[in-house]
Parts: sequence; structure tokens; C-alpha cells
Amino acid sequence: MSTTIEMEYDNCCNVSKVPPGRHPNKLSDKCQCNVRFATEKKLCKSKLVYSMKLRLLTSDDISTLKELCMEWFPIKYPDSWIQNAIRRRFCSAPHKHEERVDAICNQVKKRNKLPSFLKKPLCTSRPNWLSLSTTFFQKNKCDKISIPLYDILHLDEQRMVVKVEPMVSVGDMVSYLVPRGYTLAVTLEIGDATCGGLALAVGMTTYSHKVGLYQEAVESFDIVLSDGSLIHVTRNNEHKDLFYCLPWSHGTLGFLVALELKIIPVKPYVHMRYIPVKGQKAYCDKLRKLSGALDKEALMPDYLEATVYSREEAVIMVGNFADVKSTNDKKLINHVARWYKPWFYKHVENFLHLGEGEEFIPLGDYLLRHNRSIFWVVESMIPFGNHPVFRYFLGWLCPPKPAFLKFSTTPGIRAMTFTKQVFQDIVLPMTVLEKSIDVAESLFDTYPVLIYPCRIYNHGEHMGQLRPPRPDQMCPNGNYGMFYDLGVYGVPGKVKRRERYDAVEAMRAMEKFIRDSGGYSFLYADIFMTSEEFNEMFDLTLYNQCREKYKAEDAFPHLYEKVRPEVDVFAIGKAHAN
Repeated sequence: MSTTIEMEYDNCCNVSKVPPGRHPNKLSDKCQCNVRFATEKKLCKSKLVYSMKLRLLTSDDISTLKELCMEWFPIKYPDSWIQNAIRRRFCSAPHKHEERVDAICNQVKKRNKLPSFLKKPLCTSRPNWLSLSTTFFQKNKCDKISIPLYDILHLDEQRMVVKVEPMVSVGDMVSYLVPRGYTLAVTLEIGDATCGGLALAVGMTTYSHKVGLYQEAVESFDIVLSDGSLIHVTRNNEHKDLFYCLPWSHGTLGFLVALELKIIPVKPYVHMRYIPVKGQKAYCDKLRKLSGALDKEALMPDYLEATVYSREEAVIMVGNFADVKSTNDKKLINHVARWYKPWFYKHVENFLHLGEGEEFIPLGDYLLRHNRSIFWVVESMIPFGNHPVFRYFLGWLCPPKPAFLKFSTTPGIRAMTFTKQVFQDIVLPMTVLEKSIDVAESLFDTYPVLIYPCRIYNHGEHMGQLRPPRPDQMCPNGNYGMFYDLGVYGVPGKVKRRERYDAVEAMRAMEKFIRDSGGYSFLYADIFMTSEEFNEMFDLTLYNQCREKYKAEDAFPHLYEKVRPEVDVFAIGKAHAN
């Protein structure tokens, strides 16, 4: 699609000296046109008439865009950065999905024709710095397959599912679904997280006490196997073994090229109640009651979470879908995601002093409420980021792009991501809620701490990497146990006080507590387990069977090798602890 226009410039601009394809204002500030790709020019008596053709950007424009970016902000831009920007914004083509998948299959088949001594393990070509993981898997040791799949493919309102390509982001889904009266059954609060990344790893949200982990909201996967074949995977077809193993597999069983996700009907607002609670036992008991951990027939809110600000203080947030019609209700609307608003966890903290309160939050704002401050991680990067002056004038800059932060990571910064900071999400049973907060405080001494209740269903023995909940963890008369995400992010207290802090010792102690409690570490963060300890935490029985059955053993790295830190965390941890 293209169109031709004519632009006029004064002769004094000397535009006639500008080569085709170059921007006229390189020679004169008087020419302010931002149109590129000049194709023809002619001189009039007093004006220079420039005939230009406008068209949509394509992948052929990468070098030109890279040059422009270098002129505007002189840093080295990776080609993949520009490619992703073009594909996301200008090359959306859902109708070409099958064509793109065929190209991916052909890439794999072409690689398989190589002599065996030239073959390396398979992985995607997506750069490490574009992922939300804290680790840097060594993709330079792999055969990289391009997976340029960024489109929302189809909304099926009869089946209540949406079909998407794996690189569609949470932010994309919020923008697409909320105006249509839906949202994903399980999502994440970080806009840059991708649907495919969450499906092959793990995710949960404040709706998870009703539906479970992200994997419970997946209806089907489309997978390209190591031989280049494409299969459709559901919980009921001949590939149901793979269906249960793909979550938590981190791309070690095949390439995800599409998935169907459950959606739920919603209302425009979330009516939020903020309940400050004093006393650890009091807020833990209240969470168990509200989440349905003790009674599967209990009336549960649509959204439930807690932010713990100290061992004895927490704010429980209870949200329900709502319409706002009355004048009094409209006065309670709070657009919490706007750039000038206080960071959400700081806003919530005020209720410790103000007492119980309520407000109406637009659904889109609620779903991305933690995005600007990345929960409370940004505070350690920009200590003044929540200051009203900064928020008003520069708040629109937040959050720093996780991709940019990872792209600019040096070896020294990489070491500090686990020796001087802690980033951990942990799945634990509600039966150890009080103890887990005590353990986290003794090992890390950092607040706030996040708590998201979440169901873990009993799918039977060896039905994926998660084990069935233990009998004492099950909800009475239910087919699930109530677990929760314990989110610990920030700078440990000992580091703040300049005391000796052994990150490896602390994390290994936490991982032992997790294994003993029947919980799981999120694998986006650094792990400090040996292979044997990893096998103790996760049930890899069916996973290993699927690797053999679907011929992934010699084609994809093993899960433990994929998620283990790329650096020697033990040596680095010991060096920084002294």
C-alpha cells in the first residue's frame, strides 16, 4: 500500500543537493518534513517541488531505521530490536499465520539436514535481553530458529477462547480484550510479558484463587517438533501427555507457534476494598478464608491479593467486577495506572494508616497496576521515582524497559542481580503461609512481600512437572489445594546495612524450605539447586518420557540446563559474600 504526495520547499534550502532517500533538514532547519523515501524532484521558479511516495514499513527498511535511531540517540541498536518493532507495529498479518508457521517448520527441517557434527541444540532466535528471565541462556551454543509470531489470530466468543501467536504481549491482550468486555482468565501485571512465555513457563494472577495457574487457562498448543512437523496439542487428544508437560518446560520440548487461552466476561471497573490487618495470624487466616482454601463452596471475590509491609502488617485487597453508574461511585474512580499517580504498592500502603477504604479502578488500569514500578523493583533503581515532582514530569518514562535493562547488563551488574538483590517468586501451600513469611524475613529481611492465592489442581501422578498436592494441602472435598505465590523482590536488609550477606547460602536455605514444604520455585529467576535437588522439587517422570517420545532429547536442551544460571553462582556468591 502506497501513496504519492508533493511537498514544497523554498529554494534557499538547497534541497536539490540532497540525494534521494535523505532527509532535507540535514542541510537546513527550515525544512521540517518527516516524510522519507523521496523518489523524484523538480524545480519551480520560486519553490522546489518534491514528489514523494509514502508506504508502510517493511523488513527491508531495517538498515534505514537503524541509521535514523543512531542519529537520534547514538547507541548500538541490535538488528533484532528494530525487527521486532517493525513486526509488532507495521507487519501484523494474522492471515499469514500458516505461511509463517510453514517457514518455521522449514527452518527446522533445513537444520536437520546438516551433518550430525554440525548440529547444535535448538532454541529460538529471540535475544536473551527480550525475555523477563534474570538469566542469560547461552544461545550462541545453539541452532537458533526465528519465531516472528506477534499476532492475535481469532476471538471465539462461543467457546470463550482467544487464539494468539506466542509473542503477543500481556499489554497487547489487555488493549484488545478489555474494550470487548473480556480479559484473560489468568494474566500477569507486567505488560511486556508474552503469552507464549507464560504458557511454557508459569504465571498466576489475583484471579488464580478461582482458576489456578496460567496453564489451567490454556485450551490448546500448536507445537513444531524437532523433526519440523506441526501438531495440535490438547488435554483430550493423542498428545495429552505433551499438553501437561509443556507448562514449566521453558521451550525444551518444541517450538510454540500458537495457543488458545480461556477468557472471562468482565465489567468496566473493579470495585476494590483495601483491608488493613494487624497481626500475622490475623491476615493469614483472613486470606485462607477469602481464597476458599478451607471451603470450596465459599463465596470468593473476583480478585484477591495481599501486600505484606512487615511481619505484623498487611493490606488485603478484595476486588469484584463492577459498573459505575451513580454520582457517588464516579467520585471514587481512581485511574491508578496513569503516569502521575503514586506507585500502586505505595498507594496501598496508605491504608495502613487511613484504615479500610474502597474505590473503583478501570479494569485496564487494574490489570497493569504494578507495571510502572514493576511491583516495587523500580524503587531500588530510581529511589526518587515515586516523588510527586518526578511522577508528574517524568513518570511517563516508567517503567524502564526490562529489555533495555537486560541489554545493558554487564558482568558486574549480572553478579549483583543475585548477590546484592533478591528476585524470587515461589509457589507454596497455604498451610505454611505464616512460616514462609518468617523464613523470608530471616533470610532476606526485605519488604514488601507479595501474596497471590492460587489453586493447584490434582491431575494425578506424573501429569506434568508439578506433583499432586499432599493430602493435608487439599481443600476439603475439593480437587485442588490452595497455594500462593510468595513474591520477594528488593535489596536484602543485610545489604542495606552493609553487613555480610551470603546470597548462595540464603537462597539454598529457601530452596530447601520450598522442597520440604512441597512447593516450587519460579524458573525465570536464578536457581541454586543441584540437578538432584531440582529432580526432588519437580516431577520429571512424564517430562523425560515426552522428551524421548517426541524426539526432543537430542534436539533441545534439558529443562535443568535451560534454566540454570549461565554463570557460576556459587563462586560469584562466595566472592561477594566476603
